[in-house]
Amino acid sequence: MPTYHVEYTHLGDKQQITLEVDGNSLGDDQEFRDAIARRLAERILPHAELAFRHEDERTLEQKLNKAYDVQVNKIERQ
Repeated sequence: MPTYHVEYTHLGDKQQITLEVDGNSLGDDQEFRDAIARRLAERILPHAELAFRHEDERTLEQKLNKAYDVQVNKIERQ
C-alpha cells in the first residue's frame, strides 16, 4: 500500500503524519482526498466516524473540517 506524507492543521496547530492509503484503486482526486481524510481521522480522532456517518452532500474532507477543525494542507507520496 502506498505511503503518503500529510501536512494538516488541527485547531490551528500545524502537524505532519505518514499514512498508508491505497490511492491506486480510487477513481478520482476527491475519492483519494476522502480516503486520506478517513485515514487521518482514524489516526488522530477515533470518534470521527460519527461525523462521517452524517448524510449530506459534503465530502469527508469537508466534514472533518467542519466537525473537528482539521484541514488537510498538503499530500505527498513517499
